[in-house]
Amino acid sequence: MVTAPSEKDFRDPKIGKYVDKYFKGVSDVSTENRLKILRLIENLALGTAAVGYRTESMHGAGSPQAQRIMIQRQGNLEEKKKLAKAIAHIKE
Repeated sequence: MVTAPSEKDFRDPKIGKYVDKYFKGVSDVSTENRLKILRLIENLALGTAAVGYRTESMHGAGSPQAQRIMIQRQGNLEEKKKLAKAIAHIKE
């Protein structure tokens, strides 16, 4: 994520079209919004909003799959997606 193009790259008249072409994912999500979410993830995982310890140190016991199941059950992921879009200023 740290090597992903910047917003300046995306808006550049010469290279912006290449950023849009090569970073495009599914058709219903714009490249701009895709890059915004990548930058949000980068900030939460590596930047100033990141926690000061690794995820492994928080997980006390059990298999990683059991942890994934509990996150899926209790994570309210659709609400988290809405919050992430709001933080990243995505209007869709």
